[in-house]
Amino acid sequence: MKKKKWSYVCWFFLFLEMAAIYWVFLPAINVWSISFWLFFLQSFGLAWFILLITQPHNIIPKVTKISGGQGRAEAYQLTSQKLPAYLRWLGRVWLLLVAALLVLGLANSRIFRAKSYANVITVKEADFTKDFPETNISTLALLDRASAEKIGDTYLGTIDKVSQFGISDDYRQITIGEQPYRVSPLEYKSFWKWLSNRQEGISYYVKVNQTTGKAELVRLTEPMKYSDSEYLFRDTLRYLRFKYPFTIFGDPSFEVDDEGNPYYVATVYQPKFMLTSNDPSGVILLNAATGETKEYDLDAIPEWVDRVFSANNVITRVDDYYTYQDGFWNTVFSQTGVKKTTDSYNYISIGSDIYLYTGITSATADSSNLGFILVNMRTREVTNYKLASATESAAMASAEGEVQEKKYSATAPTLAKLNDKAYYIVSLKDDAGLVKSYAVVDAEDYQQVTVNNDIETLISQFTDSDTSVLSGSGVASDQSDQEAEVIKGVVDQLASQMISGSTVYYISSSGKIYKVKATEETIDQLPFLKVGDQFSGELTKNNYLKNFKIIEAE
Repeated sequence: MKKKKWSYVCWFFLFLEMAAIYWVFLPAINVWSISFWLFFLQSFGLAWFILLITQPHNIIPKVTKISGGQGRAEAYQLTSQKLPAYLRWLGRVWLLLVAALLVLGLANSRIFRAKSYANVITVKEADFTKDFPETNISTLALLDRASAEKIGDTYLGTIDKVSQFGISDDYRQITIGEQPYRVSPLEYKSFWKWLSNRQEGISYYVKVNQTTGKAELVRLTEPMKYSDSEYLFRDTLRYLRFKYPFTIFGDPSFEVDDEGNPYYVATVYQPKFMLTSNDPSGVILLNAATGETKEYDLDAIPEWVDRVFSANNVITRVDDYYTYQDGFWNTVFSQTGVKKTTDSYNYISIGSDIYLYTGITSATADSSNLGFILVNMRTREVTNYKLASATESAAMASAEGEVQEKKYSATAPTLAKLNDKAYYIVSLKDDAGLVKSYAVVDAEDYQQVTVNNDIETLISQFTDSDTSVLSGSGVASDQSDQEAEVIKGVVDQLASQMISGSTVYYISSSGKIYKVKATEETIDQLPFLKVGDQFSGELTKNNYLKNFKIIEAE
Protein backbone atom coordinates (compact mmCIF):
# COMPACT_ATOMS: atom_id res chain seq x y z
CA MET A 1 0.00 0.00 0.00
CA LYS A 2 2.92 2.30 0.81
CA LYS A 3 4.38 1.65 -2.64
CA LYS A 4 1.08 2.56 -4.27
CA LYS A 5 0.88 5.90 -2.42
CA TRP A 6 4.45 6.67 -3.43
CA SER A 7 3.47 5.99 -7.05
CA TYR A 8 0.57 8.44 -6.84
CA VAL A 9 2.85 11.13 -5.41
CA CYS A 10 5.37 10.62 -8.23
CA TRP A 11 2.73 10.88 -10.94
CA PHE A 12 1.25 13.97 -9.31
CA PHE A 13 4.62 15.74 -9.28
CA LEU A 14 5.25 14.71 -12.90
CA PHE A 15 1.95 16.33 -13.86
CA LEU A 16 2.93 19.50 -11.96
CA GLU A 17 6.35 19.54 -13.63
CA MET A 18 4.83 19.19 -17.12
CA ALA A 19 2.28 21.91 -16.40
CA ALA A 20 4.98 24.26 -15.10
CA ILE A 21 7.23 23.70 -18.13
CA TYR A 22 4.34 24.20 -20.51
CA TRP A 23 3.25 27.37 -18.66
CA VAL A 24 6.75 28.88 -18.87
CA PHE A 25 8.00 27.74 -22.29
CA LEU A 26 4.64 27.38 -24.10
CA PRO A 27 5.68 24.91 -26.82
CA ALA A 28 3.32 24.36 -29.74
CA ILE A 29 1.60 20.96 -29.65
CA ASN A 30 2.77 20.25 -33.17
CA VAL A 31 4.86 17.33 -34.44
CA TRP A 32 6.75 19.74 -36.73
CA SER A 33 7.98 21.76 -33.75
CA ILE A 34 11.34 20.84 -32.22
CA SER A 35 10.18 22.47 -28.96
CA PHE A 36 7.31 20.01 -28.80
CA TRP A 37 9.68 17.05 -29.12
CA LEU A 38 11.97 18.37 -26.40
CA PHE A 39 8.95 18.80 -24.12
CA PHE A 40 7.63 15.34 -25.02
CA LEU A 41 10.97 13.54 -24.61
CA GLN A 42 11.75 14.98 -21.19
CA SER A 43 8.23 14.12 -19.99
CA PHE A 44 8.51 10.64 -21.52
CA GLY A 45 11.88 10.13 -19.82
CA LEU A 46 10.57 11.15 -16.41
CA ALA A 47 7.50 8.93 -16.82
CA TRP A 48 9.77 5.97 -17.67
CA PHE A 49 11.85 6.67 -14.54
CA ILE A 50 8.70 6.75 -12.36
CA LEU A 51 7.60 3.40 -13.77
CA LEU A 52 11.06 2.06 -12.98
CA ILE A 53 11.19 3.12 -9.33
CA THR A 54 7.58 2.19 -8.57
CA GLN A 55 7.83 -1.42 -9.76
CA PRO A 56 6.34 -4.01 -7.35
CA HIS A 57 9.76 -5.69 -7.26
CA ASN A 58 12.50 -3.17 -6.75
CA ILE A 59 15.02 -3.02 -9.54
CA ILE A 60 17.26 -0.91 -7.33
CA PRO A 61 16.66 -2.17 -3.76
CA LYS A 62 18.14 -0.72 -0.60
CA VAL A 63 20.82 -2.96 0.97
CA THR A 64 22.66 -2.82 4.28
CA LYS A 65 26.41 -3.31 4.30
CA ILE A 66 28.33 -4.26 7.45
CA SER A 67 31.95 -3.16 7.69
CA GLY A 68 34.70 -4.89 9.65
CA GLY A 69 34.16 -2.58 12.63
CA GLN A 70 30.52 -3.70 12.77
CA GLY A 71 29.49 -0.39 11.26
CA ARG A 72 26.33 -0.37 9.17
CA ALA A 73 25.63 1.65 6.01
CA GLU A 74 22.60 1.69 3.75
CA ALA A 75 22.95 2.04 -0.05
CA TYR A 76 21.10 1.31 -3.30
CA GLN A 77 22.40 -1.45 -5.50
CA LEU A 78 21.33 -2.75 -8.91
CA THR A 79 20.15 -6.34 -8.91
CA SER A 80 20.56 -8.91 -11.64
CA GLN A 81 16.81 -8.96 -12.10
CA LYS A 82 15.83 -7.98 -15.66
CA LEU A 83 13.63 -5.01 -16.47
CA PRO A 84 10.02 -5.81 -17.33
CA ALA A 85 9.46 -6.17 -21.07
CA TYR A 86 7.28 -3.08 -21.38
CA LEU A 87 9.96 -0.89 -19.72
CA ARG A 88 12.59 -2.26 -22.08
CA TRP A 89 10.38 -1.45 -25.07
CA LEU A 90 9.53 2.04 -23.79
CA GLY A 91 13.22 2.72 -23.25
CA ARG A 92 13.99 1.61 -26.79
CA VAL A 93 11.24 3.86 -28.16
CA TRP A 94 12.70 6.84 -26.28
CA LEU A 95 16.20 6.13 -27.60
CA LEU A 96 14.83 5.62 -31.11
CA LEU A 97 13.06 9.00 -31.02
CA VAL A 98 16.22 10.75 -29.83
CA ALA A 99 18.27 9.05 -32.54
CA ALA A 100 15.67 9.92 -35.20
CA LEU A 101 15.72 13.60 -34.24
CA LEU A 102 19.52 13.67 -34.38
CA VAL A 103 19.60 11.93 -37.76
CA LEU A 104 16.90 14.21 -39.19
CA GLY A 105 18.71 17.27 -37.90
CA LEU A 106 21.97 16.16 -39.52
CA ALA A 107 20.35 15.02 -42.79
CA ASN A 108 18.56 18.38 -43.15
CA SER A 109 21.55 20.49 -42.17
CA ARG A 110 23.46 22.72 -44.57
CA ILE A 111 26.14 20.04 -44.92
CA PHE A 112 23.79 17.80 -46.93
CA ARG A 113 21.19 20.29 -48.18
CA ALA A 114 23.26 23.38 -48.99
CA LYS A 115 21.60 23.93 -52.39
CA SER A 116 18.13 23.71 -50.83
CA TYR A 117 19.03 26.40 -48.31
CA ALA A 118 20.47 28.56 -51.08
CA ASN A 119 17.23 28.37 -53.07
CA VAL A 120 14.77 29.35 -50.31
CA ILE A 121 14.79 32.94 -51.60
CA THR A 122 15.34 34.53 -54.99
CA VAL A 123 17.29 37.73 -55.43
CA LYS A 124 16.54 40.32 -58.08
CA GLU A 125 19.63 41.99 -59.54
CA ALA A 126 19.58 45.75 -60.14
CA ASP A 127 21.87 48.74 -60.60
CA PHE A 128 22.11 51.18 -57.71
CA THR A 129 22.47 54.33 -59.81
CA LYS A 130 19.57 53.49 -62.13
CA ASP A 131 17.19 51.49 -59.98
CA PHE A 132 17.63 52.40 -56.30
CA PRO A 133 14.91 54.91 -55.32
CA GLU A 134 15.98 58.47 -54.59
CA THR A 135 15.78 59.09 -50.85
CA ASN A 136 12.75 61.04 -49.73
CA ILE A 137 14.14 63.55 -47.23
CA SER A 138 10.78 63.83 -45.48
CA THR A 139 10.95 60.13 -44.50
CA LEU A 140 14.68 59.87 -43.74
CA ALA A 141 15.03 57.80 -40.54
CA LEU A 142 17.83 59.50 -38.61
CA LEU A 143 17.20 58.32 -35.05
CA ASP A 144 18.44 54.92 -33.98
CA ARG A 145 16.65 52.87 -31.36
CA ALA A 146 18.73 54.07 -28.41
CA SER A 147 18.19 57.75 -29.28
CA ALA A 148 14.45 57.23 -29.76
CA GLU A 149 14.31 55.53 -26.36
CA LYS A 150 15.99 58.49 -24.66
CA ILE A 151 13.55 60.93 -26.26
CA GLY A 152 10.48 58.79 -25.55
CA ASP A 153 11.38 58.21 -21.91
CA THR A 154 11.31 61.94 -21.21
CA TYR A 155 7.54 61.91 -21.75
CA LEU A 156 6.82 59.43 -18.98
CA GLY A 157 6.35 62.15 -16.39
CA THR A 158 3.34 63.56 -18.25
CA ILE A 159 1.06 60.56 -17.66
CA ASP A 160 -1.34 59.77 -14.84
CA LYS A 161 -0.02 57.33 -12.22
CA VAL A 162 3.55 57.80 -13.39
CA SER A 163 4.82 55.73 -10.46
CA GLN A 164 2.84 52.72 -11.67
CA PHE A 165 4.14 52.49 -15.22
CA GLY A 166 7.33 52.52 -17.24
CA ILE A 167 7.91 52.56 -20.98
CA SER A 168 8.72 49.23 -22.61
CA ASP A 169 12.11 49.01 -24.29
CA ASP A 170 10.54 47.66 -27.53
CA TYR A 171 10.73 50.87 -29.61
CA ARG A 172 9.94 48.96 -32.78
CA GLN A 173 10.46 50.74 -36.09
CA ILE A 174 7.33 50.95 -38.24
CA THR A 175 5.72 53.35 -40.71
CA ILE A 176 2.54 55.25 -39.94
CA GLY A 177 1.22 56.56 -43.23
CA GLU A 178 4.61 56.96 -44.86
CA GLN A 179 6.48 58.41 -41.89
CA PRO A 180 9.06 56.31 -39.99
CA TYR A 181 8.34 55.98 -36.27
CA ARG A 182 9.53 53.94 -33.34
CA VAL A 183 6.65 52.92 -31.10
CA SER A 184 6.60 51.39 -27.64
CA PRO A 185 3.77 50.70 -25.16
CA LEU A 186 3.76 51.51 -21.48
CA GLU A 187 4.26 48.58 -19.12
CA TYR A 188 3.57 47.76 -15.48
CA LYS A 189 6.62 48.39 -13.31
CA SER A 190 6.11 45.35 -11.08
CA PHE A 191 3.77 42.51 -10.23
CA TRP A 192 2.22 44.49 -7.36
CA LYS A 193 1.56 47.51 -9.59
CA TRP A 194 0.01 45.18 -12.14
CA LEU A 195 -2.38 43.91 -9.42
CA SER A 196 -3.42 47.49 -8.67
CA ASN A 197 -3.95 48.64 -12.26
CA ARG A 198 -4.81 45.58 -14.35
CA GLN A 199 -8.56 46.33 -14.33
CA GLU A 200 -8.00 49.71 -15.99
CA GLY A 201 -5.32 48.46 -18.41
CA ILE A 202 -2.62 50.49 -20.17
CA SER A 203 -3.87 53.73 -21.70
CA TYR A 204 -0.76 55.04 -23.49
CA TYR A 205 1.97 54.28 -25.95
CA VAL A 206 4.89 56.40 -27.15
CA LYS A 207 5.74 57.14 -30.76
CA VAL A 208 8.89 58.93 -31.86
CA ASN A 209 9.24 60.40 -35.36
CA GLN A 210 12.62 59.21 -36.64
CA THR A 211 12.92 62.07 -39.11
CA THR A 212 12.14 65.07 -36.92
CA GLY A 213 12.95 63.56 -33.51
CA LYS A 214 9.58 64.69 -32.15
CA ALA A 215 7.84 62.35 -29.72
CA GLU A 216 4.20 61.99 -28.75
CA LEU A 217 2.53 60.23 -25.87
CA VAL A 218 -0.62 58.79 -27.43
CA ARG A 219 -3.63 58.28 -25.20
CA LEU A 220 -5.84 55.41 -26.31
CA THR A 221 -9.62 55.69 -26.39
CA GLU A 222 -9.75 52.04 -25.27
CA PRO A 223 -6.90 50.93 -22.98
CA MET A 224 -4.75 47.87 -23.71
CA LYS A 225 -5.69 44.81 -21.68
CA TYR A 226 -3.17 42.49 -23.38
CA SER A 227 0.56 43.18 -23.40
CA ASP A 228 3.98 41.69 -22.75
CA SER A 229 3.96 43.09 -19.21
CA GLU A 230 0.72 41.33 -18.26
CA TYR A 231 0.73 38.25 -16.07
CA LEU A 232 -1.31 35.06 -16.18
CA PHE A 233 -3.65 34.66 -19.15
CA ARG A 234 -3.41 38.19 -20.57
CA ASP A 235 0.27 37.92 -21.30
CA THR A 236 0.38 38.15 -25.12
CA LEU A 237 2.41 35.00 -25.75
CA ARG A 238 0.42 32.89 -23.27
CA TYR A 239 -2.91 34.26 -24.49
CA LEU A 240 -2.09 33.40 -28.09
CA ARG A 241 -0.69 29.97 -27.17
CA PHE A 242 -3.92 28.92 -25.47
CA LYS A 243 -5.96 30.23 -28.42
CA TYR A 244 -3.67 28.59 -30.99
CA PRO A 245 -2.20 25.56 -29.17
CA PHE A 246 -1.12 23.76 -32.37
CA THR A 247 0.36 26.74 -34.26
CA ILE A 248 4.08 27.49 -34.34
CA PHE A 249 4.61 31.23 -33.89
CA GLY A 250 7.24 33.62 -32.60
CA ASP A 251 7.20 36.23 -29.84
CA PRO A 252 4.50 38.86 -30.50
CA SER A 253 5.79 42.36 -31.30
CA PHE A 254 4.03 45.68 -30.79
CA GLU A 255 2.78 47.71 -33.77
CA VAL A 256 0.03 50.24 -34.42
CA ASP A 257 -2.09 50.54 -37.54
CA ASP A 258 -2.43 53.74 -39.54
CA GLU A 259 -5.30 54.87 -37.28
CA GLY A 260 -3.18 54.41 -34.16
CA ASN A 261 -4.88 51.26 -32.84
CA PRO A 262 -2.49 49.00 -30.86
CA TYR A 263 -1.78 45.45 -32.03
CA TYR A 264 0.62 42.64 -31.32
CA VAL A 265 1.92 40.82 -34.40
CA ALA A 266 3.02 37.18 -34.03
CA THR A 267 4.67 35.63 -37.08
CA VAL A 268 3.50 32.07 -37.84
CA TYR A 269 6.24 29.61 -38.83
CA GLN A 270 6.55 26.29 -40.60
CA PRO A 271 9.80 24.30 -40.82
CA LYS A 272 11.30 24.41 -44.29
CA PHE A 273 13.11 21.07 -44.07
CA MET A 274 11.32 18.54 -41.84
CA LEU A 275 11.90 19.90 -38.30
CA THR A 276 14.64 22.29 -39.42
CA SER A 277 14.85 25.94 -40.46
CA ASN A 278 11.55 27.62 -39.55
CA ASP A 279 10.26 30.08 -42.13
CA PRO A 280 7.28 32.48 -41.91
CA SER A 281 3.97 31.32 -43.39
CA GLY A 282 1.63 34.01 -42.03
CA VAL A 283 0.83 36.17 -39.01
CA ILE A 284 -1.59 36.32 -36.11
CA LEU A 285 -2.85 39.80 -35.23
CA LEU A 286 -3.93 40.45 -31.64
CA ASN A 287 -5.89 43.60 -30.87
CA ALA A 288 -4.22 44.73 -27.64
CA ALA A 289 -7.37 46.47 -26.40
CA THR A 290 -10.11 43.93 -27.15
CA GLY A 291 -8.20 40.64 -27.30
CA GLU A 292 -9.62 39.84 -30.75
CA THR A 293 -7.31 37.75 -32.91
CA LYS A 294 -7.14 36.77 -36.55
CA GLU A 295 -4.69 34.62 -38.51
CA TYR A 296 -3.58 35.65 -42.01
CA ASP A 297 -1.66 33.88 -44.74
CA LEU A 298 1.36 35.71 -46.16
CA ASP A 299 -0.51 36.89 -49.25
CA ALA A 300 -3.45 38.33 -47.24
CA ILE A 301 -1.67 40.33 -44.51
CA PRO A 302 -3.02 43.89 -44.07
CA GLU A 303 -0.78 46.51 -45.67
CA TRP A 304 -0.23 48.43 -42.44
CA VAL A 305 1.68 45.50 -40.94
CA ASP A 306 5.36 46.39 -41.43
CA ARG A 307 7.41 43.61 -39.87
CA VAL A 308 6.47 40.03 -40.77
CA PHE A 309 9.98 38.72 -41.31
CA SER A 310 12.57 39.15 -38.56
CA ALA A 311 16.00 40.62 -39.23
CA ASN A 312 17.56 37.31 -38.20
CA ASN A 313 15.45 35.39 -40.74
CA VAL A 314 16.26 37.84 -43.52
CA ILE A 315 20.01 37.95 -42.87
CA THR A 316 20.19 34.15 -42.54
CA ARG A 317 18.36 33.57 -45.84
CA VAL A 318 20.48 36.12 -47.70
CA ASP A 319 23.68 34.59 -46.30
CA ASP A 320 22.50 31.11 -47.34
CA TYR A 321 21.76 32.36 -50.86
CA TYR A 322 25.20 33.86 -51.38
CA THR A 323 27.15 31.22 -49.47
CA TYR A 324 25.83 27.85 -50.68
CA GLN A 325 25.20 28.31 -54.41
CA ASP A 326 28.07 25.90 -55.14
CA GLY A 327 27.48 23.55 -52.23
CA PHE A 328 28.72 23.27 -48.66
CA TRP A 329 32.27 22.08 -49.23
CA ASN A 330 33.00 24.99 -51.55
CA THR A 331 32.55 27.27 -48.53
CA VAL A 332 35.18 25.27 -46.62
CA PHE A 333 37.89 24.97 -49.26
CA SER A 334 38.02 27.04 -52.46
CA GLN A 335 35.23 29.54 -51.50
CA THR A 336 34.63 30.25 -55.19
CA GLY A 337 31.95 32.92 -55.57
CA VAL A 338 31.14 32.91 -51.84
CA LYS A 339 29.74 36.19 -50.54
CA LYS A 340 28.12 37.23 -47.29
CA THR A 341 26.35 40.11 -45.62
CA THR A 342 28.37 42.64 -43.69
CA ASP A 343 28.30 42.82 -39.90
CA SER A 344 25.91 45.79 -39.83
CA TYR A 345 22.38 46.45 -41.03
CA ASN A 346 19.75 49.13 -40.65
CA TYR A 347 16.24 50.01 -41.78
CA ILE A 348 14.96 52.60 -44.24
CA SER A 349 11.41 53.63 -45.15
CA ILE A 350 10.29 53.58 -48.77
CA GLY A 351 6.66 54.48 -49.27
CA SER A 352 4.63 52.75 -46.56
CA ASP A 353 7.04 49.82 -46.12
CA ILE A 354 10.08 49.15 -43.95
CA TYR A 355 13.16 47.78 -45.71
CA LEU A 356 16.24 46.20 -44.22
CA TYR A 357 19.46 47.01 -46.00
CA THR A 358 22.92 45.58 -45.57
CA GLY A 359 26.06 45.38 -47.65
CA ILE A 360 27.26 42.32 -49.55
CA THR A 361 30.98 41.63 -49.38
CA SER A 362 33.34 38.82 -50.37
CA ALA A 363 34.17 35.87 -48.12
CA THR A 364 37.49 37.52 -47.24
CA ALA A 365 35.48 40.22 -45.41
CA ASP A 366 37.53 43.21 -46.53
CA SER A 367 36.43 46.85 -46.17
CA SER A 368 34.59 47.03 -49.49
CA ASN A 369 31.04 46.13 -50.53
CA LEU A 370 30.05 44.57 -53.83
CA GLY A 371 26.59 46.05 -53.49
CA PHE A 372 23.61 46.56 -51.19
CA ILE A 373 20.77 44.17 -50.34
CA LEU A 374 17.35 45.74 -49.85
CA VAL A 375 14.65 43.52 -48.28
CA ASN A 376 11.00 44.35 -47.79
CA MET A 377 10.26 43.26 -44.20
CA ARG A 378 6.61 42.52 -44.98
CA THR A 379 7.06 40.45 -48.15
CA ARG A 380 10.79 39.46 -48.05
CA GLU A 381 11.30 40.62 -51.62
CA VAL A 382 15.07 40.83 -52.00
CA THR A 383 16.95 43.09 -54.43
CA ASN A 384 20.71 43.30 -54.84
CA TYR A 385 21.84 46.73 -56.01
CA LYS A 386 25.31 46.47 -57.51
CA LEU A 387 27.66 49.23 -56.42
CA ALA A 388 31.30 49.05 -55.38
CA SER A 389 31.39 50.87 -52.04
CA ALA A 390 32.77 50.90 -48.53
CA THR A 391 31.28 48.68 -45.84
CA GLU A 392 29.14 50.22 -43.15
CA SER A 393 31.87 49.59 -40.56
CA ALA A 394 34.46 51.36 -42.71
CA ALA A 395 32.11 54.34 -43.09
CA MET A 396 31.53 54.47 -39.33
CA ALA A 397 35.26 54.40 -38.65
CA SER A 398 35.82 57.17 -41.20
CA ALA A 399 33.14 59.34 -39.59
CA GLU A 400 34.65 58.80 -36.13
CA GLY A 401 38.08 59.69 -37.48
CA GLU A 402 36.78 63.04 -38.69
CA VAL A 403 35.94 64.03 -35.08
CA GLN A 404 38.51 61.89 -33.28
CA GLU A 405 39.47 64.67 -30.90
CA LYS A 406 35.91 64.59 -29.50
CA LYS A 407 35.87 60.80 -29.13
CA TYR A 408 32.37 60.47 -30.51
CA SER A 409 31.06 57.01 -31.38
CA ALA A 410 29.20 56.32 -34.63
CA THR A 411 25.82 54.61 -34.85
CA ALA A 412 24.85 52.17 -37.60
CA PRO A 413 24.59 54.33 -40.74
CA THR A 414 21.52 55.07 -42.82
CA LEU A 415 21.89 54.47 -46.54
CA ALA A 416 20.68 57.35 -48.72
CA LYS A 417 20.66 58.16 -52.41
CA LEU A 418 20.99 61.90 -52.90
CA ASN A 419 21.21 63.36 -56.40
CA ASP A 420 21.89 59.87 -57.80
CA LYS A 421 24.84 59.16 -55.48
CA ALA A 422 25.10 56.75 -52.55
CA TYR A 423 25.87 58.15 -49.11
CA TYR A 424 25.99 56.88 -45.56
CA ILE A 425 24.40 59.21 -42.99
CA VAL A 426 25.96 58.59 -39.59
CA SER A 427 24.93 59.92 -36.18
CA LEU A 428 27.82 60.69 -33.83
CA LYS A 429 27.20 60.30 -30.09
CA ASP A 430 29.07 61.35 -26.98
CA ASP A 431 29.76 59.14 -23.96
CA ALA A 432 26.29 59.88 -22.58
CA GLY A 433 24.68 58.43 -25.71
CA LEU A 434 23.43 61.81 -26.96
CA VAL A 435 23.67 62.71 -30.65
CA LYS A 436 26.05 65.63 -30.94
CA SER A 437 26.82 65.69 -34.64
CA TYR A 438 26.12 64.09 -37.99
CA ALA A 439 28.33 62.91 -40.82
CA VAL A 440 27.68 62.24 -44.49
CA VAL A 441 30.12 59.70 -45.89
CA ASP A 442 30.49 59.11 -49.62
CA ALA A 443 29.75 55.38 -49.96
CA GLU A 444 32.02 54.99 -52.99
CA ASP A 445 34.90 57.00 -51.51
CA TYR A 446 34.58 56.75 -47.74
CA GLN A 447 37.47 59.14 -47.17
CA GLN A 448 35.13 61.94 -48.28
CA VAL A 449 33.36 62.91 -45.05
CA THR A 450 31.32 66.01 -44.26
CA VAL A 451 30.41 66.74 -40.63
CA ASN A 452 27.97 69.26 -39.22
CA ASN A 453 26.07 69.65 -35.97
CA ASP A 454 22.93 70.74 -37.86
CA ILE A 455 21.43 67.92 -39.92
CA GLU A 456 19.35 70.25 -42.10
CA THR A 457 22.40 72.26 -43.14
CA LEU A 458 24.41 69.09 -43.68
CA ILE A 459 21.93 67.30 -45.94
CA SER A 460 21.18 70.45 -47.93
CA GLN A 461 24.75 70.32 -49.26
CA PHE A 462 24.01 67.06 -51.10
CA THR A 463 20.49 67.42 -52.48
CA ASP A 464 18.20 69.90 -54.22
CA SER A 465 15.28 68.78 -52.07
CA ASP A 466 13.78 70.86 -49.29
CA THR A 467 15.48 69.79 -46.04
CA SER A 468 13.46 71.96 -43.64
CA VAL A 469 11.45 68.92 -42.50
CA LEU A 470 14.59 67.59 -40.76
CA SER A 471 14.42 70.45 -38.26
CA GLY A 472 10.67 70.09 -37.87
CA SER A 473 9.95 73.40 -39.61
CA GLY A 474 8.83 71.85 -42.89
CA VAL A 475 5.91 69.61 -43.77
CA ALA A 476 6.58 66.00 -44.63
CA SER A 477 5.45 65.14 -48.11
CA ASP A 478 5.01 61.89 -49.94
CA GLN A 479 7.53 60.82 -52.50
CA SER A 480 6.00 60.62 -55.96
CA ASP A 481 6.58 57.57 -58.09
CA GLN A 482 5.48 59.44 -61.22
CA GLU A 483 7.93 60.69 -63.80
CA ALA A 484 9.14 64.24 -63.13
CA GLU A 485 7.41 66.96 -65.15
CA VAL A 486 9.82 68.90 -67.38
CA ILE A 487 9.39 72.67 -67.03
CA LYS A 488 10.56 75.16 -69.68
CA GLY A 489 10.22 78.91 -69.40
CA VAL A 490 11.74 82.38 -69.39
CA VAL A 491 13.01 84.17 -66.29
CA ASP A 492 10.65 87.08 -65.55
CA GLN A 493 12.05 87.87 -62.10
CA LEU A 494 14.98 86.47 -60.16
CA ALA A 495 15.96 86.50 -56.47
CA SER A 496 18.00 84.37 -54.07
CA GLN A 497 18.43 83.73 -50.37
CA MET A 498 20.46 81.53 -48.02
CA ILE A 499 18.57 78.59 -46.47
CA SER A 500 20.42 76.27 -44.08
CA GLY A 501 23.78 77.25 -45.52
CA SER A 502 22.78 76.78 -49.17
CA THR A 503 21.85 79.40 -51.78
CA VAL A 504 18.35 78.94 -53.20
CA TYR A 505 17.44 80.80 -56.42
CA TYR A 506 13.81 81.86 -56.88
CA ILE A 507 12.70 82.10 -60.50
CA SER A 508 9.41 83.77 -61.43
CA SER A 509 8.15 82.58 -64.82
CA SER A 510 4.64 82.91 -66.32
CA GLY A 511 3.13 83.68 -62.94
CA LYS A 512 4.74 80.72 -61.13
CA ILE A 513 7.73 80.59 -58.83
CA TYR A 514 10.33 77.82 -59.08
CA LYS A 515 13.28 77.13 -56.81
CA VAL A 516 16.78 75.85 -57.59
CA LYS A 517 19.20 74.92 -54.82
CA ALA A 518 22.89 75.50 -55.55
CA THR A 519 24.93 72.34 -55.02
CA GLU A 520 28.07 70.81 -56.47
CA GLU A 521 25.86 69.12 -59.07
CA THR A 522 24.18 72.25 -60.45
CA ILE A 523 25.58 73.97 -63.53
CA ASP A 524 28.38 76.50 -63.19
CA GLN A 525 26.30 79.16 -65.02
CA LEU A 526 23.62 79.22 -62.28
CA PRO A 527 25.07 82.30 -60.46
CA PHE A 528 25.01 84.20 -63.78
CA LEU A 529 21.32 83.53 -64.46
CA LYS A 530 19.46 86.76 -65.36
CA VAL A 531 16.05 88.04 -66.35
CA GLY A 532 15.18 87.02 -69.92
CA ASP A 533 17.17 83.77 -69.90
CA GLN A 534 15.42 80.59 -71.00
CA PHE A 535 15.64 77.58 -68.72
CA SER A 536 14.47 74.00 -68.26
CA GLY A 537 14.33 71.59 -65.35
CA GLU A 538 12.47 68.66 -63.82
CA LEU A 539 9.79 69.68 -61.32
CA THR A 540 10.02 68.00 -57.93
CA LYS A 541 8.21 68.56 -54.63
CA ASN A 542 7.74 72.08 -53.25
CA ASN A 543 8.37 73.54 -56.74
CA TYR A 544 12.09 72.72 -56.73
CA LEU A 545 13.76 72.08 -60.08
CA LYS A 546 16.45 69.46 -60.56
CA ASN A 547 18.66 68.90 -63.60
CA PHE A 548 18.38 72.64 -64.13
CA LYS A 549 19.70 73.97 -67.47
CA ILE A 550 20.02 77.38 -69.13
CA ILE A 551 18.88 77.22 -72.74
CA GLU A 552 20.94 79.34 -75.07
CA ALA A 553 18.91 81.58 -77.38
CA GLU A 554 19.07 80.59 -81.06
